[in-house]
Amino acid sequence: MARDEALRAELLRLAEHPDDPRGADRVWAVLDDFDAWPGRTLVGPDGEHAAWLIVQLADTDLQRRALGHLEAAVDGGDADPSHYACLVDRICMAEGRPQKFGSQFVAAGDDGIAPWPIEALDGLDERRRAFGLEPFAAQARRMESELWNGRTAHFGTREERA
Repeated sequence: MARDEALRAELLRLAEHPDDPRGADRVWAVLDDFDAWPGRTLVGPDGEHAAWLIVQLADTDLQRRALGHLEAAVDGGDADPSHYACLVDRICMAEGRPQKFGSQFVAAGDDGIAPWPIEALDGLDERRRAFGLEPFAAQARRMESELWNGRTAHFGTREERA
């Protein structure tokens, strides 16, 4: 598959507003056209990251559709494994199930955040490490710090996300 600089540039532009439905529509079209994840080979590392940002904020139909393609791209070394882990967790959260990798956080009361419930806490950091994620405690500290520094976007309450 040849590098597509025009698609890369388009994904980067769309990812500037990853919650805009036009980005999700474009990723749907890419999955239709290529029957594959827009990976590093096609759109470069930053283009692959842009596609992932768009899918993270898309509806669960697109997330589910993209997941298999993203998994295949990760298996082939064409996508960031942490993107797969975060998307798995995002889908679990949307479905009201415990997450596997502990990557998703929600508002907890008026002044804090907490991880969405996590299944099988034993082995969590090993699962995270296998997919290129930092240890859970480090992510939790970073998320809390970003919240207090005003850089973290709206998390939503558990009720809003369920």
